[in-house]
Amino acid sequence: MEEKVPNNKLIIRLKPSKPKEPHGSPTKEELRKERRREANRKCAQRKRKREQEAFQELEGSVAKLRTEVQLFHEELTRLHKENKELDEENNSIQEEISKMHGMELSAKFVISYAVDEV
Repeated sequence: MEEKVPNNKLIIRLKPSKPKEPHGSPTKEELRKERRREANRKCAQRKRKREQEAFQELEGSVAKLRTEVQLFHEELTRLHKENKELDEENNSIQEEISKMHGMELSAKFVISYAVDEV
């Protein structure tokens, strides 16, 4: 840190250095910080691994769901086609019934007319 004092003299104050153990050995505080940093690194590594696994699981789920959607779409298309065919068959049967019912009415009318003439 620098300070200016009168007469334009500059005074520099230095921070006191942390005491070192003899022969450059790390202090207890430095050892504690290094252990903490290592623990934090391992924790972060485990977290990244869990996130990667969760992401891969989600990707698998997405792929599975897309396959299901495709299968449901194919089933829906097949059912629409089957429904259309059944509607056509139903209409055809109804037309036949109408024709047969019309024939019955005609036959009853002819029989009724013949009976009335007798």
